Amino acid sequence: MAQLISKRYAKALFDIAIETNTMDELESQVQMIHQVLESEEEFMQILQHPHILREEKMQLLKDVFSSIVSNELMGLLTLVVQKGRQEHLLEILSTFLDEVKTYKGIVTAVVISAVPLKEEQIEKIKQTLTSRIKKQIQIETQVDPSIIGGLKIRVGDRILDASIYGQLQGLKTSLYDMQLV
Repeated sequence: MAQLISKRYAKALFDIAIETNTMDELESQVQMIHQVLESEEEFMQILQHPHILREEKMQLLKDVFSSIVSNELMGLLTLVVQKGRQEHLLEILSTFLDEVKTYKGIVTAVVISAVPLKEEQIEKIKQTLTSRIKKQIQIETQVDPSIIGGLKIRVGDRILDASIYGQLQGLKTSLYDMQLV
């Protein structure tokens, strides 16, 4: 149910972005609001608090965001609170950003390494993936020391495991298979 709610609101904002030809502007505004709401837990707690009136929550949103976001986005934010769906706000914004990525043909690749990667390494990975997938790539990096070394790359539902841990797991499986024969 929550996913359906998020898709409907996000789709409405996406349609407005296409109609008004303001996709890039709305995308940057939504990213900014998403970052604020994600990093400021107290702000989200206020929006979700049952004893604070909806009018006060809508006024808070207007006070904070009305001078820096478009009327269309402000209208969405106040509508979500007016309908009592503020607990879905982050998911709505994320869904909108995903729709924009799909529309622009951008694919996100999650690169997991044992140590933080340097910018040159990230750029080389990005170039390699772009040439193989033939789409624009956005890289997200994660550090996971448990993979010991190498990389794990996830693009959509595909995973390339070139980590030492993955190779050790493969060797372990092979050894078990040899013992069963």
